[in-house]
Amino acid sequence: MKTRLKTAGLVSLIALTLAAAAAQERIFVVDLAYRTRGSGPAPDFSPKGTQVSLVDLAGGQSLPPGASRPAKAGIIGVGPSKKSWIPVLATADAEHPQDLCLVYLDRNRNRDFADDGPALIAKPARNEKTGAWWSSFSPVELVVPYGGSAQEEIAEPYMISIWIVREADATPNILRYSVASWRSGTTHVNGVEAIIAAMDSDNDAVFNNQDYWSALAAAEPDAAKRVLSIAEARQVSRLMFLKSGEKELVLEFHAFSPDGRRLTFALVDRPVTKAEDRAPDDTVAAERTRPRTQAPFAWGHGDFESALSKAKSAGRKLIIDFETTWCGPCKTMDQWIWSDAEVAAVLNAGFAGVKLDGDVEKTLVKRFAVAGYPTVVVLDSDGKETQRFVGYKSSKEVLDFLRK
Repeated sequence: MKTRLKTAGLVSLIALTLAAAAAQERIFVVDLAYRTRGSGPAPDFSPKGTQVSLVDLAGGQSLPPGASRPAKAGIIGVGPSKKSWIPVLATADAEHPQDLCLVYLDRNRNRDFADDGPALIAKPARNEKTGAWWSSFSPVELVVPYGGSAQEEIAEPYMISIWIVREADATPNILRYSVASWRSGTTHVNGVEAIIAAMDSDNDAVFNNQDYWSALAAAEPDAAKRVLSIAEARQVSRLMFLKSGEKELVLEFHAFSPDGRRLTFALVDRPVTKAEDRAPDDTVAAERTRPRTQAPFAWGHGDFESALSKAKSAGRKLIIDFETTWCGPCKTMDQWIWSDAEVAAVLNAGFAGVKLDGDVEKTLVKRFAVAGYPTVVVLDSDGKETQRFVGYKSSKEVLDFLRK
């Protein structure tokens, strides 16, 4: 009997605890509208492009008027199921026989590319640095079905940007795209008008727990511009904060509707401020107080053989920094790590160095099996690799690496 009473008491206590927790939360459901540039909050970043594999169109299949071979087909995987995916055809034209500069989207998904309107057209342009030919297409709006009842099919617009790159003479077999639309809306939380925004992070047109959200009080400076900025947007596992006088209201994400029309969040009682929550996001906080060098390390640029010869003749190690112009962590390393006084002193004492652009030095990228940026490789004075690291490292981590 005592055991039963204890169990009953424990169950009651748990029920009261859960009820108290629920009472501390208020649930909000906000409607989010489709947005593109010029129609509401816009992000200052975009997700990494999704690759679509292209295969040769069968020789017996006819092409739309104006298209010419080579012609390759693939599938753009947007929406909740294969029924919503969109077949795509990329072809050359008479003026550009090597480039896939025409793109046809099978918008009605009937495997016929001739009845969906005109092609997207790109004028191939050569990148002077890399020598690659880029075919970049204007953003295009798709209509993605999400199911629903027989009386009302739910469909939402979804905009993407498409590009195709030809590296050499061979016809490309990859098409890339990234989302060019997002969602936003407004609501009131304890009397505070809030702008709520969301962005699909993986280009699949399905909003879920992999994506980004953001919330700002509408009264904050430039809130409409800032709300979906890289400084404010976070994955949905993160909290959001609204200024309310001297206090901050804490918001916790609960769910998206898959079509992005609705976002559900809760007002919660959490003993944390926005500053405290965001502090770990500042990856260079520890670097800001460290001294900057007055004797910068002399990196060579682009001439690997010369740098290797210099290292051998001086009996020094060679440090190679594989970077690209688009690599954010590479820029952060330049600003905070290679300029660190202690790091520069260690490099100056025992190394020669060369920076190599991964978009240009493709032979060396292959030779050293570079798979991400930055990649830092150390060779001994005989040219043999002794160690490497990939990705951003702090000054202390780099010092430990250099001193091995």
